[in-house]
Formats: sequence, structure tokens, C-alpha cells
Amino acid sequence: MKQAHLFPIAVLVLFTAILLCTVSCDTTPRERKEMAANELEKLDEKASQAATKSKEELKEAGRALARQREERKKREARGPVPGKQAQMERELLGDYQNLSDVTAQNLRDAYVHFLQQVRDRKNVWTAEDWDYANAIYKRLNERERALHDDIILRHATKIKALQAEYVALENRADLQDYQRIKKGE
Repeated sequence: MKQAHLFPIAVLVLFTAILLCTVSCDTTPRERKEMAANELEKLDEKASQAATKSKEELKEAGRALARQREERKKREARGPVPGKQAQMERELLGDYQNLSDVTAQNLRDAYVHFLQQVRDRKNVWTAEDWDYANAIYKRLNERERALHDDIILRHATKIKALQAEYVALENRADLQDYQRIKKGE
């Protein structure tokens, strides 16, 4: 249950407690018991409404995630557009597009160039563009693993920071895609 749903319930409980304390001097135990029962009934109703709303939100989120997965499957089934992967590699890797030529000494520079290009394009990319970028990122990481033992610590630390930034940007794009799909309901 969300915090926002709990706030009105907490206020109602506090109000009930104050009400019971202020009227307890002028009421009988039976009247206080009836008042408490009435207030508890109101609390139960509020809690039930909040639970129903949360269940509906959860179902809506599930439907949106299913649509997002379905869109991804369709893109994967279509396969890459001829020439698009090479174009994206030229754009995102520049002089480093031949990853087998990237050395331990210039791998950091390849990541810097890649991330700068991603930052510049992230706001206009489609989900399909992110698919291509993810494939390139995966190949770049494979090259990093192959060269890992030869990378100086200062460069390795920078590469880890750039990898974390890429994951954050990609997750943000996934969230925006999810929100786009959810609004389409």
C-alpha cells in the first residue's frame, strides 16, 4: 500500500483518538464503544478503498509491462534494419568502431566518446535506437573484459563510472517508454 493512501487513514485514526478522549468524560462506556465501532467501520472502509485502488494500479502496471515486452519481442522478431547497426557504430564509436583495434590504453577514450554520443542523442532516440545502442554497449563491455587485466586503475575507475552512467540513462529511457505505453491505455 502506498504512503499517500495511508495518510488519510492516519489522520482519521488521530481524529478518532482525540474525539474519544474529549467525549469520554461525558459519555457512557456503551456510547464510547459504539463511537469507537463506528470510527473503526469508517477506517475499514478507507483501508478497503485504498487496497482496491492499489490492486487496480498494480493490474494497470502489469498490462503496461506486458505491452512493453510485446513491443520488444516485435522489434527483435523484425531484426536489425540493414545498415542501421553499422551507422550506429559509426555514430556512437567514431574512430573506435573497430573494437578489435581498441587497446587497454585507449579503451577509456572509446567509452568517453560512446557516452558523449549517447548523452547527445538520448532525448530523441526511439526504443529501437536504444536496442542498437545496447548491442554496441555490450560489445564495448566484452572488449573491456578482454583487456581488463591490462587497464590502469585510473582508467578502469573512469570506465566503471561511464558504465554506471550508461545503465542509468538506459533505465531512464526504459521508464519513459513504460510511461508512454501506460498512458496509451
